[in-house]
Amino acid sequence: MPKGEIAVKELASVCTVIDAVSEWTGKIASKLIFAVVGVMVIGVVMRYFFNAPIFWAHHTSLYMCAAFGLLAAGYCLLHRAHVRIDIIYLRFSGRTQATLDVITAGLFFLFIIILLWQGILGFVDSWQLQETVIAAWRVVLWPFKLMVPIAAALLLLQGIAKFTRDLFYAVSGKELP
Repeated sequence: MPKGEIAVKELASVCTVIDAVSEWTGKIASKLIFAVVGVMVIGVVMRYFFNAPIFWAHHTSLYMCAAFGLLAAGYCLLHRAHVRIDIIYLRFSGRTQATLDVITAGLFFLFIIILLWQGILGFVDSWQLQETVIAAWRVVLWPFKLMVPIAAALLLLQGIAKFTRDLFYAVSGKELP
């Protein structure tokens, strides 16, 4: 087998592994919705049926929703579920779409790298200060702030896989196996 074919197969297998990680984290994130609904239902039932509101329900559901949204980002990119203007984009051929995606990838990577960098700084600051929410329930924020760099890293990985596939398609006119 020629070296070029081996390199393409290895590249495809790396992209497949990244896809599997995105699929796995997306499915885990989707389970958070059940927990969020459970916390909200408990909060509503306690407040309106027992006249005993629980102070932690609001912040818990808020942070769980944020974790869900962050962790699902790579999954959404994998399944092309992020927002874009399809009215024009879909009129182009697959190869032209891939070329446009390669051209605009620089903005994506710039944004994700800044998000990863700032997410790490925010997490480290929160962890060192043992930052808490100023409310009745003094929840520690660093575990939630850790979700930002984790999600950015997962999205960066999926972005690399997408960029690799788009570049291969734009150059060769064939999809990566």
